[in-house]
Amino acid sequence: MTYQIVECRSFEAAQLCEALNLAFSDYVTPMHLSEQDFREFQRQRGFSSENSFAAMAGAEIAAFWFSSPPNPEFGNRAYTLSVGTSPAHRRKGLSRQLLAAVIERQRNVESKGLQLEVITTNDKAVSAYEAFGFHRERTLGVFRLNESEALAAKAGEWAVGKIGLDDLPEDTSAFFDTQPTPQNGFAALHGLSPDVHLLAVRRGDDLLGWGASFADGAVAQIAVHKDHRRNGIGSALLSGLMEAVGKSDLRFVNVDAATQSANAFLRQAGAEELLQQYEMQLDL
Repeated sequence: MTYQIVECRSFEAAQLCEALNLAFSDYVTPMHLSEQDFREFQRQRGFSSENSFAAMAGAEIAAFWFSSPPNPEFGNRAYTLSVGTSPAHRRKGLSRQLLAAVIERQRNVESKGLQLEVITTNDKAVSAYEAFGFHRERTLGVFRLNESEALAAKAGEWAVGKIGLDDLPEDTSAFFDTQPTPQNGFAALHGLSPDVHLLAVRRGDDLLGWGASFADGAVAQIAVHKDHRRNGIGSALLSGLMEAVGKSDLRFVNVDAATQSANAFLRQAGAEELLQQYEMQLDL
């Protein structure tokens, strides 16, 4: 069968959503995104139809590589939102053909490379990306935190209030020990605004820390000033976010495993690590 590689500009969100759901329909945990969920997925992760490509088998989307444009926030690399192939069209080399199209486009816009995440236990996918030239950059944890009396007790008496994205500092070096991944960065927060919960702890005019969560309870950022840690500020922000999203649990996706302070904080709060992912990068 002959496949045609095309840009995704001519497709509606519903068509791309259907292709994604089909590609992951036979996974251990099948994907069933609604069109609304898919649109939020696009907004959060910076989907660009001009930088994304599909392999066509006639009128059918046989495979896809969804990508963002180069992002200065991440070293001018493009983020791969998702890569998938319909079960009926696997083992045809389509991902490699799609990657070639993505790379050509990224080089034309002076991108420095690509980056993505893949579950560490997905040996086939990890090996495939390494064969494509990707290397492992970081190991990232995925956690779940259930509401508990211990968390509430650690929060102390800190007052948590709402803030806007414009209230966050441009220089985050005093707050972040490591850079968030693209789906948790400032571009993602702006992409899903105003459907983002953003809370802060202040002392007078000084910002001591903030927490940001998406509407589904996925925490994008917990940032506490390095001079004010281990004082209950992070716990206060988590408690505030849990109340704001109206859920009894929060999820943390892509926590850098090398950041001891963040991992220790989550574990002390009672969070359970569910799985790990590799952040992988391809240099251009």
